Amino acid sequence: MKKTMIAGAVVAALTMTTGVFAKEGNYFGFGATQHSVDAPDFEFDSMTIDGKIGTYFNENFSGELRVGLAATDDSFFGVDLEVKNYYGAYLRAGLPATDAFYPYAIVGYTKTKVEASGFGETVSDSESDMSYGFGADFSLTNDMDLSVEYMRYLDKDGGEIDGIGLGIKFKF
Repeated sequence: MKKTMIAGAVVAALTMTTGVFAKEGNYFGFGATQHSVDAPDFEFDSMTIDGKIGTYFNENFSGELRVGLAATDDSFFGVDLEVKNYYGAYLRAGLPATDAFYPYAIVGYTKTKVEASGFGETVSDSESDMSYGFGADFSLTNDMDLSVEYMRYLDKDGGEIDGIGLGIKFKF
């Protein structure tokens, strides 16, 4: 009985250690985000291709930098509308539920540029705001995660930019 308890404690400790080491170090990733822009006079959808680089401070906290560039636009009465780009810095806080599932909350600061072009004219506007969201990482291997995330990038002056993203992340 005593040997079984000791063996169980060792296995539990190794399992927890594996989870800790799996969420330490640096990472980079890329993906796509479908943005929904809701402004007082119009609404549109746009997609960006995203890149990120980050570091785990410990198993529960990481910091990252992100950038997104326009991939698709939407049209509104002959005017093309798109989230031209965004960039920001974020802090993620999560709890490893299992070795393969890591839900998290994210908060940070984002600068976003939205552009409208049509009839020979181009108009753009940049805004920045606090951002927040939640998501989850799903481990595919020890060094690769699939990420799914919802973010509120901007909520200012009656306009909102939300995004649902899907990405892949590599640890190094």
